[in-house]
Amino acid sequence: MKKFAFLLLFLIPLMAFKVKVEKRTLSNGLEVLLVPNPNTPVMSFQVWVKTGSRNERPGITGISHMLEHMMFKGSKHYGPEEHARIIKENGGEVNAFTAEDHTTFFDNISPSKIELVAKLESDRFMYAKIDPRAFASERKVVYEERLMSIDNSPFGKAFELLQALTFVAHSYHWPVIGWPSDILSYTAEKVRRYYEERYNPSNVFIVVSGGIEPGRIMPVLEKYFSSWKKGPKVPPVVTKEPEQKGPRYAKVYMKVHVPFLFAAYRIPPYKSEDIPALRVAARILGEGRSSRIYRKLVEEKAVAMQAGGGLNSMMDGGYFFAYLMVNLGQDLNKAGDQLFSEIENLRNGKIEDWEIEKAKNQIIASNVKQLERAFYVGLRVGFSYLYTGNPTFFVKRLEAYRKITKEDVKRVAARYFTFKRRNVVYILPEGGEK
Repeated sequence: MKKFAFLLLFLIPLMAFKVKVEKRTLSNGLEVLLVPNPNTPVMSFQVWVKTGSRNERPGITGISHMLEHMMFKGSKHYGPEEHARIIKENGGEVNAFTAEDHTTFFDNISPSKIELVAKLESDRFMYAKIDPRAFASERKVVYEERLMSIDNSPFGKAFELLQALTFVAHSYHWPVIGWPSDILSYTAEKVRRYYEERYNPSNVFIVVSGGIEPGRIMPVLEKYFSSWKKGPKVPPVVTKEPEQKGPRYAKVYMKVHVPFLFAAYRIPPYKSEDIPALRVAARILGEGRSSRIYRKLVEEKAVAMQAGGGLNSMMDGGYFFAYLMVNLGQDLNKAGDQLFSEIENLRNGKIEDWEIEKAKNQIIASNVKQLERAFYVGLRVGFSYLYTGNPTFFVKRLEAYRKITKEDVKRVAARYFTFKRRNVVYILPEGGEK
């Protein structure tokens, strides 16, 4: 029965991963990617800005995220939060998110509302208001968000420091939300200049996916977006992370009852051919209760109450991470040795056929499930185009998982999960530093 299930899942990509993307360009150079799917009644309208924390610099870290917040605070023809209110009143949802490599805004709604969405989005992207009073209030919101998600969160603080250890030269070094002092130093004028420099057709593309008719979409977009003036492109990020010559360690003392350990190993950029094998390796090692790390440290050895891992893949690189929270009375260093032993075993030990098959099928199945929704199709197309210039790269990537072998997983583990490339953060109870 299990073998039949594996076979069925491997047939899915052959039948389902045929995504048609129509690329159009407006008269002002704004690129549009249309992804029609007549089988869904929903449209996902996404505006991708090719700027994120990697495009920032010391002194303005987190400003991309700050600007994302201000984009909801009113424009030429709409008041603060009015965009979101109108979309919700029309049965849709609206939101945005900022990451290292981009800022993305989206409206998920009926395709019949295309003109309404185009009118709202074009107004805020062309005529956003960055009112000093609204800005001062929102800056406090962002600062409080940082306190809650990072400064007062053991997991948040660990991941911030882990990424800072893993990237010491590249702009991935700082967090997406920014350093605290930089957030407090923002001014409305500084954010406005950033908006004027980055938010223009040279640095933006639109993805519209779902139950749409391309012939009806383009005249609407031309009507509302064609007067948007071109601007300069975002300067390229030229700094490359140098080779790591040895392990790096950091300790943080916080109000925790039991200590944590987080480790990371830097991996190549998103479009590297090694990423599929690395994602399979991450699934085997740390993702889910059936992963090696969870089974060994939590279920068999009982040295940890939580343990796992995953993969964070970005434009210029990324990292595989693993973590554990020890059980009361357990020694953190000994538990850490067992965690690293599991990572070493993937490099040097035996990998069972069922582990490879299960990992590949889980990855494929989760992607197939997501691609039933217009929103996730739009995200896949957007990420593919942003990272590789090919909007259907994700289809090729999904097909690549089918070909991953045990030898591929061992090869990438041996190359990237080495002692010299290890970065470790310890979150320890306050008082232990005395």
